[in-house]
Amino acid sequence: MEFFAKIKSALKKTSNHIALSISGRRAGHDLAQGIEEALIMADVGVAVAAELSRKVTEEKFSRDTTDEDIKLFLANEIALLLAPYQSNFFQQLSIPPHSTTDNTQHLSSTTNPHIMLMIGVNGNGKTTTLAKITHMLKQSHHRPLLVAADTFRAAAVDQLRYWANYISCDFSCAPDGADAAGLVFQSIKNAKSNGNDLVLIDTAGRLQNRDDLLAELEKIKKVIKKIDAAIPLTTILILDGITGQAAHGQVDVFLNKIGVDGIIVTKLDGTAKGGAIVSLVQKYKIPVFAIGVGEGIDDLKPFNVLEYARSLVGH
Repeated sequence: MEFFAKIKSALKKTSNHIALSISGRRAGHDLAQGIEEALIMADVGVAVAAELSRKVTEEKFSRDTTDEDIKLFLANEIALLLAPYQSNFFQQLSIPPHSTTDNTQHLSSTTNPHIMLMIGVNGNGKTTTLAKITHMLKQSHHRPLLVAADTFRAAAVDQLRYWANYISCDFSCAPDGADAAGLVFQSIKNAKSNGNDLVLIDTAGRLQNRDDLLAELEKIKKVIKKIDAAIPLTTILILDGITGQAAHGQVDVFLNKIGVDGIIVTKLDGTAKGGAIVSLVQKYKIPVFAIGVGEGIDDLKPFNVLEYARSLVGH
């Protein structure tokens, strides 16, 4: 099933609400109010919904305008709002890492691997998302190392080990209760020696109100930079699409206390809404790296604003 079709299917309930708000209306207050209410229900946020409904009011629709015309107008306006936050991070990483056509050649021990640190609260889908990212990038001839830095949950280590075996990539872990920062330090050292050009770190689920757990994440980031201040590090916050507006609290804490380079929104297939992405990027001005719409290994793709906006309104 094409990924765009999966997005449309995942957001079908939301797009149906928007379609009902448009049906039979062509202009004026009733149309704008109906769209605003539908967008608020879709979790795009009150301020953004009001702005979009205002634009609908100001647009001079002709008498023969169809429902599809209005949905296309709305999708384009949403895409314009999101366009500055469509990241090409994964597209850049998907470029084969070597200029040579010999795909068996890997990086030397003097080269820093690119580090990806996955953070977020329990249950948001960090481990599965990390596996999907690894699968996507391994197809571009990268040589990733997966690090199980949730050293207090044996199940988390076993889950990542399973994915490493499934994808056929290198894997690093430590005994139960070991220091996560120490594991990360040694794993990156090993990656440099072994020619791994990507190191993807799965961390324990952090509740955003636990300062002690957040401090451990800060320690991991400091340890990474201690190896080499110039080492490329990307911190990715994984958000559960089902949480809707509650995701704002998570972004606020992690962004201010840990630092976040971009977000990935998962489980959009499990929610009737999915519009929280709009309000998140408008408030925090943060890039969206990718979205997930299923449990399959291929059910994660780089964020495309137009596909998402069209799916949201059902165009």
